[in-house]
Amino acid sequence: MKTSDRLAAELRAVAAKASTANRVKYEALADRAVTGEFDDYGDAHVCGPTALYRELLAAGLTKFASRVAAGEFDATREESEEWARSQTDPETVRLMSALGIGPDRSKDQ
Repeated sequence: MKTSDRLAAELRAVAAKASTANRVKYEALADRAVTGEFDDYGDAHVCGPTALYRELLAAGLTKFASRVAAGEFDATREESEEWARSQTDPETVRLMSALGIGPDRSKDQ
C-alpha cells in the first residue's frame, strides 16, 4: 500500500473516533493526503511530512503530529527507489550517484 493511501486511511480511522470538530479536520487532511500532497517525494511541498506536521499542530492535533514527526508516514524504500529511478536530469543523477543515494541498479536489466 502506498504511503499516501496508508496515511489517508489512518487519518480517517482517527477521525472516526474523534470529536465532531476534529473529525472534520482529520477528514479534510485525509482527502488531501490521498492525492499524495503530503508525500516525501510529492510536488506540492518541499517536504510533505513537514507540511502535514505543521498543519496538524496548527489544528491542535498534536498526537497525530507526533506520529508524523516520528516518521511513521515517511516514504518506503520502494517509493524512494521509484522516485530515484524517475529522475532523468543528468546533473541530478550525477549528484545522487556522487552522494551514494542513487537507486539500486543491481536489478536493472
